[in-house]
Amino acid sequence: RDIWRRRSHLVTPLTDLVAECGTSKTKKVKPKKWYWNSAHQEAFEEIKRTVSEEVILAYPKYGELFVIYTDASTRQLGAVISQDDIPIAFFSRKLTDAQTKYSITELELLSIVETLKEFKGMLWGQKLRVYTDHQNLVRDALGLTSDRVYRWRLILEEYGPEIIYIPGVTNVVADAMSRLEYDASVNTRIINVHIRHKALARSLRRYVEATTLYEPFQTDGGYLPSGTITTHHGSQIEHRYNNAIVDEPDTQLVCYDDTARQQAIVSRRYLFANRTAEKEDEVYPVTIREVAEAQRAHKHYANYFKNPKKDFEKKNNYISARVFSDEFVLVYKNTRLVIPTSAMQTKVIQWYHHYLMHPGETRMIQTLAAVMYWKNMNLHITKHVKTCERCQFGKRHKQKYGHIPPKEATIHPWKQVCVDCIGPYTVKAKDGTKLDFMCLTMIDPATSWFEIVELPNSDIKYEKNGEEITKVIIDKTSTCIARLFNKQWLSRYPRAKSVIYDNGSEFKLFFKQIVETYSIKHKPTTVKNPQANSILERIHQVVMNMIRTTDVDMQNTCEPEMIDEILSNVG
Repeated sequence: RDIWRRRSHLVTPLTDLVAECGTSKTKKVKPKKWYWNSAHQEAFEEIKRTVSEEVILAYPKYGELFVIYTDASTRQLGAVISQDDIPIAFFSRKLTDAQTKYSITELELLSIVETLKEFKGMLWGQKLRVYTDHQNLVRDALGLTSDRVYRWRLILEEYGPEIIYIPGVTNVVADAMSRLEYDASVNTRIINVHIRHKALARSLRRYVEATTLYEPFQTDGGYLPSGTITTHHGSQIEHRYNNAIVDEPDTQLVCYDDTARQQAIVSRRYLFANRTAEKEDEVYPVTIREVAEAQRAHKHYANYFKNPKKDFEKKNNYISARVFSDEFVLVYKNTRLVIPTSAMQTKVIQWYHHYLMHPGETRMIQTLAAVMYWKNMNLHITKHVKTCERCQFGKRHKQKYGHIPPKEATIHPWKQVCVDCIGPYTVKAKDGTKLDFMCLTMIDPATSWFEIVELPNSDIKYEKNGEEITKVIIDKTSTCIARLFNKQWLSRYPRAKSVIYDNGSEFKLFFKQIVETYSIKHKPTTVKNPQANSILERIHQVVMNMIRTTDVDMQNTCEPEMIDEILSNVG
């Protein structure tokens, strides 16, 4: 469906014929006599031509805006997904008998919902802009009298699209996808035929055929050359450039010059993702001496070192010379090291991103901005974080939910404490050893002071077939949780007035007793409502992302010291 243009339109005469003349286990109406006319033959020939044609679609560029054009008729739903006016996927399907009785507002909304559900793997969590020719869809009170529309609105809020109204004359692509073009005498049902059906179909064909120049698509190593065109021909892949043509009929690369050949090799290497690639090289921090030597070798910053007695501030009001670790280096605003070359900037970002356990853009920018400086540093960091392979594979993407009532924020320090458990996690090693661990997390929502402590293990002995067996389990009893909470929080920080926790068995009995002993008001959350303890739940996601990206799993062996090191870095 995402490759055939007007797929539902092409197969409709044949599916209607099967519905009228075919039989099924549930169909009680006597089928009509089988017949085949010119409309069916033309549809069959058109389907064969469409299947045999090559289809030129672009690769989606995640992180950029997806533009969706949707439309609906009394028989069909249609949509086109594009980026930079280049089609990525097409969608169309017939309406069921029940859906043909929907109002026009419900049909237009259904086309948006069905498109989002069909391409959920590509569109979920991305920036979306939906164009529709039905103005009622942009209103806040969108047919909320229907429970069906209520459910569809909840689905829309998960994706969070920006819905924009455009006149029907402008929405030619999706409009053509949602209209029928075959002899109405074949099907006796009344079909709302529009005057401009054929003209819109021709507009759609010209639109697809005209979009042959593709923008470079992003890979882990950056961007491909700007002249690249990538098309699919079954198992054959072509790479065309401005001044060279690359073809591989027998897996051989033929180019007009060496430069195009090298570009073709690079393009071929980045066409498909390889999750089983070798691990990335070890990264090391940049030393003060390396920074000083790079500054002296840089064509711009070398002028600052030619005359040490000269006032550096006259060249740049913010750059000056300072002595750090017995090295004479340039700094920005007296505290931030000036990183001169792009290679060293990339090395700095890689090391900090690895050492800080793969944080997000905001934390990386705030951390590096405190100690380093170079031009366009924020853009450089953002690009690296968005293309980090471990972050893309290991981190959970944010989900969008329906609107919930606002919650009052706690502004008084040490007034409230949130407590929860995270885990259990299992770390496996190549030698067959396994290590299970679980942690208790605590946070003050006003000051964001966070504590994490590992739960201890306990031995359980039992007999089986006359043999004594010892099993190591995680001690998450209410006695252990109460003791750790008292030791790590109540005995170290000001006593809170209330504590928030979930309804787990570990927060019953002894934990509840110690809370009442200190005259702390306990506020357990309701069942299946993690939003009530949202601060810790969000921190748990960050902790899980950090653990996944440390590559601690499948090492040569597992030792308890590894968990201590991870929790120290997390804290």
